Amino acid sequence: MSKKVLFEPNICVGCEECVRACARWHEGETNAYVEQVGVYNIPMRCMHCADAPCAQICPVKAISINEDGIVLVDKSKCIGCGSCLLVCPFGIPRIDLSSKIMRKCDLCIDRLKEGKQPACVQFCSVGALQLVDPEEIEKRRRQKVASKLNELQNQPNVLPEVK
Repeated sequence: MSKKVLFEPNICVGCEECVRACARWHEGETNAYVEQVGVYNIPMRCMHCADAPCAQICPVKAISINEDGIVLVDKSKCIGCGSCLLVCPFGIPRIDLSSKIMRKCDLCIDRLKEGKQPACVQFCSVGALQLVDPEEIEKRRRQKVASKLNELQNQPNVLPEVK
């Protein structure tokens, strides 16, 4: 089963070390960036969708999904048309203006093959990024909701009584 990067927005301090780590690992070219959304700093990277619309729309089949669920770009095939930008629900792909080729997170696939974590995860100093199984992400979400509901249930007059 493939792993996904879990982001904990309440932990992130906006230091952008994830962006710098990505740039160091990819020889000066970063595949990540941080956007401020309200009070949160959100590291923007490919979500490696199981049914990636970017892979479906690419006219030259430069984008594929490997057996581990990682969405990859074959730079030798990419024509920089930008179709992938238009369909990505997260707005992640970027066209490199100098090479005219799409860039996005590859989950540091070469690091994963060596048993290492992606650079952004390894060098996140506060642990806001973690590489986990998708089931673990869902388990953590369910635990947070259950905890919040228990908290609300113990407060008077917040939730109606169930009869």
